[in-house]
Parts: sequence; C-alpha cells; structure tokens
Amino acid sequence: MKNIKLLFLAIVASFSLSSCDDEVEPLNTNYVTFGKPSYSTSVDVGATTTYDITVYTANITSSDRTFGVSVDMDATNADAGSYSVPSSVTIPANQNEGTLSVQLSDVNLGISVNKLVLNFDGEEGLSNGGSTTIGYIQNCNEVSGTLDIVFDGYGSETSWEILDSEGGVVASADVETYSDGQATASVPITLCAGRTFTFTIKDSYGDGLSYPANGTYTLTIGGSVKASGGGDFGSSESTDFDTN
Repeated sequence: MKNIKLLFLAIVASFSLSSCDDEVEPLNTNYVTFGKPSYSTSVDVGATTTYDITVYTANITSSDRTFGVSVDMDATNADAGSYSVPSSVTIPANQNEGTLSVQLSDVNLGISVNKLVLNFDGEEGLSNGGSTTIGYIQNCNEVSGTLDIVFDGYGSETSWEILDSEGGVVASADVETYSDGQATASVPITLCAGRTFTFTIKDSYGDGLSYPANGTYTLTIGGSVKASGGGDFGSSESTDFDTN
C-alpha cells in the first residue's frame, strides 16, 4: 500500500514542460481506485461480518470528497441478501485514502465462492482504476469420505457430481475422466458438516453400470454410507443426503 501512496503523490507532483513560454500544467489527477483488484474472506455460520476495502485517490484536497459505488449485478453471483454495500465512499479532507465498509452475511451461502463485484459510478472528468471483486465463502467444519466405483467395463461413460443446497457443484468428475477397462476408482471427498447435498451418477450411454458386467458405486461420508447403487440405472441416478 505504501508504494500506491508514493505513486499517487508522484502523479500529483508530475507536470509537463515543452518550452519556457508554455504554461506549466499538472497531469490529470482526478483519479480514484480500490486498493486491490480482488479480495478473499469468509463468513461464520449464521453471522454477519464487516469487510473494509481501502480506496485511494491520486491527489489530496482541502475538503472531503465522496465517490459513488455500485454493485455490478451482471458480474456478481452472490445472493443479494448476503451483502450490503454503501452507495458511496468518502475520502476525508487532506488525505488520499478512505475506507469502504461492506457487510457480508451468511444468507444462502453455498460451499462454492460467492463473488461480489464493485464499481465506481461514472462521473464526468473522473478516472478510476476499475472494479474490485470480493470472493467469500461460509466457514464450516469439514467431514471426509470416499466415493468408490466398480465399473462395468466402460468407465469412460461414467461421470458424477455432488451439488450443495444452492445448486453449486462442490465435487465432480466429467465423462472420460475414467478409462474403458478400468476396474475401480476410489475418490476422496471433503464436504462441510451439517449440510444437505445431492449426489448424481451418470452414464453417457444410458445403461448405467450394467455392461458387460454389473458395476456398483458407494458414497461414504464420515463413516456412513450416504448413497449406493449400481446395475442398469439408465442415464442417471440421484440421491439426496446430509452430513449431520
């Protein structure tokens, strides 16, 4: 951050000279930027936290300055109830930095990263350093297990995924992850405790784990079997489970 401050002060001190008769004019210093292009944090279960983002300007003035801030709804994927963003940030008089305090809450947070993208509002004559992104997740206690698959002979046809309650993919394997002729696979799985999930196994040919021999699958989490099956389940088979 020290380097940013020095850079901005250098900009303020910069000027251009073309001849002795030319006027001395400072470079454009009406500039504001977020401290970093991205941030990462987390929120405790059932809690709300305040996350501070430093905002810098390129110059220092004798009066307070206020800059509009808005959420980029096209780039943000976080639930609207999980954040509260002030509509503006103030740079105090005789300073070139201020603080934007964003509130983040455990509202519909899945295991996947929630992305909140912020922009400065457009203002005539004002340049800015672009957007910043806050990536945040819900803290959780982890529980481990395995997914064990016995293939039917055509492992390349098998794929699977685990979705959280918000529909986010928390673990998966695509078609052709496994090979034809591969006998088995044992995949380590780590999930958050006290949540609900959906496990889905798929077969691209549409005959499950059934040819030339019947295969099986078993999802075990925390020592308990959460999903199991095999044989001809068609194109897919899904099981809802929890990690309580």
